[in-house]
This record gives sequence, structure tokens and C-alpha cells, in this order.
Amino acid sequence: MIKLNLNEVKTQFSKYIEMVEDGEVVVVCKRNVPVAEIRPIVPREKKKPQLGWAAGAFEIPKNFKEPADADVIQWEDDPDDPLRKYSPKNSEE
Repeated sequence: MIKLNLNEVKTQFSKYIEMVEDGEVVVVCKRNVPVAEIRPIVPREKKKPQLGWAAGAFEIPKNFKEPADADVIQWEDDPDDPLRKYSPKNSEE
């Protein structure tokens, strides 16, 4: 750890940044009173997704693969639906 007065840091800032990159901690003082610390940023490891992280968080219904009821998909036939223009076009239309 290096203690430096503000004026010294201002005049040779790039030199002290290189020291910080090498792992050194620089304490900046104003009239010999510490006011700031310059230290390297420790890179964090990115979290890697893992299979099965949500196991048990929800349950798939037993009728999941069965066809949906007509009332569930009725919105596709609604001409007043504001989202209709975004739905895939049938070959009949």
C-alpha cells in the first residue's frame, strides 16, 4: 500500500494506475489525511447455467400434451383482437 498526496497523484496519475493494475493499492491523501483509495477491480466469474437448477420449482400438468380446449384458442378467431395483426397468417387468409 502506497500513501501519496493528491498533488503527486495528479502529476503522475498514469504511473500509479499502472501500479494499481499490477495489484498495488494507492491511498490518496489531502494534507496527509487519507481521503481515497485506488485499488484494482477484481473480475468476477460469470455464472454458468446448470441443467436442473429449477428442478422442483414447478410442476408440469399431466394434460400438458393434450390438445387445448376450443375456448382457450378462441382468441385466434376474434376479429377485434388488437394483437391479431401479429399472429401467423393461415394459408386460408
